[in-house]
Amino acid sequence: MARALPAVAVVALLAAGCGTSKDEGISGGGKVIGRTVTVYSIVPDPSGTGQDFVDGEKLALSEANGRAGALAVNFSSLDPGDGSDEPEAEAVRRAINDPQIIAAIADATPVTVPLFNAAGILQVAPGGDLGLATDEHANPSGRPTLGPPQDEHAPADFDARFKAAFNRDPRPNARDGYRAMRGIIRAVAAANPGNDRTKVIRAYGLA
Repeated sequence: MARALPAVAVVALLAAGCGTSKDEGISGGGKVIGRTVTVYSIVPDPSGTGQDFVDGEKLALSEANGRAGALAVNFSSLDPGDGSDEPEAEAVRRAINDPQIIAAIADATPVTVPLFNAAGILQVAPGGDLGLATDEHANPSGRPTLGPPQDEHAPADFDARFKAAFNRDPRPNARDGYRAMRGIIRAVAAANPGNDRTKVIRAYGLA
């Protein structure tokens, strides 16, 4: 079982993994430069047990033609390892260090939530402890950045869509990835502008 890190220790991990100039450019929100943003997925074993989750995310993005409003959307998945703190923190740091990151899909844990919150990046959590959204120790920025997937259910024909795209029947977690990605795409499209991380968080319904 992963050991919970205090918020101060988590923020220290964030700082330790970032180059100074790059970290300054994304800390506390900020804007992505250019017309392309990236959504990160942090899921264990993305090419194995987590593959259907990742493919669900890809399906939602494909159905949006790889775009959210006027912006192109890239996608990248990272493996947090075996559930111990440091590999999980390292995966989050890698995502945060990308100047194109606009949001992340990652379970809510005492490691992921403070790191994304300190960086001002929307975190959509299909699982984990969503109670961390209101835990002041897990939110060093003092502003909410964590929320669940917005869609309660995937479309009724989701299985058929998934099978047509990937030539196999989906596991249940494929729907979770699809729902999470679709909510992010909507928020980026609704934000004005969609490359502003703080406005994307507000468009997701977190204020």
